[in-house]
Amino acid sequence: MKSSSTLKYGLWSALLFFVCLSATSCNKDKSIDPEDAADFEAYLADEMDAQHISAASVVLFRGNSVLYEKYEGLADRENGTALNADQVFLLASVSKTITAVALMQLFDQGRFTLETPINDHLDFDVIHPDFSTPITFRHLLTHTSGIIDGPSTDDQYYYGQDSPVPLATYMRDYLTPSGQFYDAQQNFDSFEPGEGYEYSNIGSALMGVLVEQISGIGFNDYCKQNIFQPLGMTRTFWRLSEIDTTTIVRPYTYDRREFQPLQHYTFTDYPNGGLRSNGLDMMKFCAAIANGGEFNGTRILQASTVAEMLKLQISDLDETQGLSFYIQHASENLWGHEGGESGVSTVVAFNPDNQTGAIVLTNADDADLLGVVVSAYRLAMKL
Repeated sequence: MKSSSTLKYGLWSALLFFVCLSATSCNKDKSIDPEDAADFEAYLADEMDAQHISAASVVLFRGNSVLYEKYEGLADRENGTALNADQVFLLASVSKTITAVALMQLFDQGRFTLETPINDHLDFDVIHPDFSTPITFRHLLTHTSGIIDGPSTDDQYYYGQDSPVPLATYMRDYLTPSGQFYDAQQNFDSFEPGEGYEYSNIGSALMGVLVEQISGIGFNDYCKQNIFQPLGMTRTFWRLSEIDTTTIVRPYTYDRREFQPLQHYTFTDYPNGGLRSNGLDMMKFCAAIANGGEFNGTRILQASTVAEMLKLQISDLDETQGLSFYIQHASENLWGHEGGESGVSTVVAFNPDNQTGAIVLTNADDADLLGVVVSAYRLAMKL
């Protein structure tokens, strides 16, 4: 599972519905309005204890400036390593915001429109088996393509190493009838492209292939050249092999009242959730988006493109969906994304009206971080 957002769909939805019928606290906003940093830090400590979070990084910003940093807990429990600012977390589905921006940079160059069929830019055809309707860039960016996560994605995890399978090779095998992982029933939903909604990790990975085939540059190198290096994101990596693993925060599950360490891992469809970064690097990226595409004099997107990304796209199907960004908290006008993978939960959120936001990164399974990020944002507004 590459995003906690997916819990709104599928079999988990029914389970959560029945649990909520008998649990009065379910779906309540657990955020607070802290008076000062000490108030927020006490709240954060309580949440970490209640949710079995070993380490949490919180970075608050406004404009181009960091307002507040907090690094709490243990990055590696077995070695007693306290979390520090330099260490990097697996971001899970927060990674999708980087992938979307990479793609929309090519939109800025006039290489495609949102209504352009993706097959115009692929060296293999992606066709829904039940419909002739072309899948467009907008469909991918709003999870309305009909491409869904089939069971073969679960077999694409690699522990202690990067996936040896090229991204485009796997996507071709998954999406074309001659491919070894193609399954017309399990790789595609029953709705016509544009007529339904289903959160799609594999659709987001396909955006990475489009970046490669439109730009002529490998996805990892493209992001380095056009996002990470321009913004000064020196602690952000797609490839496990490029990182000193002693600086990666260890992922943990909590089972039988004990923290269980996990080996660092990657997956073949990595543009949908495989990025590793820290709070200060992600602050630069989120600040750029909150500031209309520019951070500290460096522009990575046109302001009009950012405005389109931070606009509701499919209100009849989902009331929170922009272009790969979501409304995280409507009353605070917080846009961003959350992520969840084995041993990690993450969220970024910012208000584009006042360019203020929060990044919360943790190494815990299934942590509910909405209350934390909203409370952090409210603290930022007082700083």
